[in-house]
Amino acid sequence: MDKLMSIAEYREERFTPASMPTRQTVARWCSDGDIPAKQIGSKWFILIEQEQQETGDPLVDRILNNECA
Repeated sequence: MDKLMSIAEYREERFTPASMPTRQTVARWCSDGDIPAKQIGSKWFILIEQEQQETGDPLVDRILNNECA
């Protein structure tokens, strides 16, 4: 089962106070697919194990996950 992290927890754990994005920004990243997330009702939760395995570069992620096109 996927481990889920709330937006508030994600912001606290991943960013310093000076670089912390707003809750709305993280929610937009979730809805745009920039970070792996799952929406439950009206709330977004980050799929933390998947997020930790991604590099931020879609091509590199596909290669590392053996997803050749």
